[in-house]
Amino acid sequence: MEAQARSLWRNKPYLLLLLLVFFMHLASYLVIPVFPIFLEKARALSLSQVGLVLGAGSITYQIGSLLGGPMSDRFGRRSIISIGALLQGSAMLGYHYAISYWLFLLFSAVNGLGLGLLAPTIKAMIADEVEADQRTAAFSWRGILAHSGIIVAGVVIAWMTSLGQRPFLMAALVFGSLSALTRFSLPDDRCVGPNCERTPLSEYKNILTHRSFLLFSGITLLIWALYAQFALILPLRGEHVLHSSTMIGLIWTINSTSVVLLQGGISRFVLQKINPYLSLALGTTLLGTGLTVMGWAEQFLTLSGAAILFILGEMLFMPVQDSLVTHFAKEDWLGAYFGFSNFVSGIGTAIGTSIGGLMVEKLGGVGSPNPWIAYGVITIFVTAVLGLFAIYAMARYKQADPRKNQAGAGNKEGAT
Repeated sequence: MEAQARSLWRNKPYLLLLLLVFFMHLASYLVIPVFPIFLEKARALSLSQVGLVLGAGSITYQIGSLLGGPMSDRFGRRSIISIGALLQGSAMLGYHYAISYWLFLLFSAVNGLGLGLLAPTIKAMIADEVEADQRTAAFSWRGILAHSGIIVAGVVIAWMTSLGQRPFLMAALVFGSLSALTRFSLPDDRCVGPNCERTPLSEYKNILTHRSFLLFSGITLLIWALYAQFALILPLRGEHVLHSSTMIGLIWTINSTSVVLLQGGISRFVLQKINPYLSLALGTTLLGTGLTVMGWAEQFLTLSGAAILFILGEMLFMPVQDSLVTHFAKEDWLGAYFGFSNFVSGIGTAIGTSIGGLMVEKLGGVGSPNPWIAYGVITIFVTAVLGLFAIYAMARYKQADPRKNQAGAGNKEGAT
């Protein structure tokens, strides 16, 4: 990974994209750790309503992902990234001034749409700017910069909540700066003139006939549904145990510090040594384990330990999931494939937050052991499914050359 890192650090467009990733996560995590608590305590929404507000953003995230992928392929990555950041900044302003449940649903939908445009386009642009054999390393460093932004956000949240301030206006300012930074720093990559070949939008339907990719997408939907529980239940469980929003922000900071310190080593000594499908299975097991033991955490240290288990799972599954998307995709359809992948993650997140909030409420709330037992059962089920999928996919991955996806229907696996 060291040689790959040296090559990546000489790639100026890639470095600019890492800077954008840093600011995107900084702005988002000024809000995410305290948003469920704010809705429940300051706006008196029920737990199921909180889940639906978060789910509304996940639904429009799907729409933005489906639109953003093909649009970025046709109109340029830079424009779509800038528009997505602007929409998210508008949503942050809306959160600051909104009072009613329906307005929070609306602005959550706007936020999800902006994120849906922004996230897959940045991933597609990263894939555009690096070589195929550098993509796992590139996405690992993307994770490190993302969590560096979360670390800074956690410190700022701790400071703002101690002063009784809401972080929405600051988040809006950061997203606005991100939009401007994109517009004036990234090269204009929109192709104009008679020599530009546009892929007809109707051709994107071919993704729906790509059986291997659809099976992979179905598996990742389960992972994202489980992953989405963290942002919903950690703030609520943390407030129940610690009675402090400031301490919850610090848990996010500890998690992100763990990623910054450990992701490079995990990428070098684990992700590059084992099959990526095995990484998915191991990572998902740790995600579910972290969620399950959180129900028995009764103090800051044990709650932080459960969160670290969860984040170790994220470090195993997220870089290889992004890298595997490029394994399936045709090079000139990267935006569309990342858009569809983010659409699937949006479905999983919407299912996870909507059903998760209702499940926790019906099983007695975050203070009852019942929801956490349910998370354990769900983890066993998802892990079993992933284990079977890994057995099926590992041999096929070894037979396929991910660098041969520039012609035809992609690579050997992509043609099935």
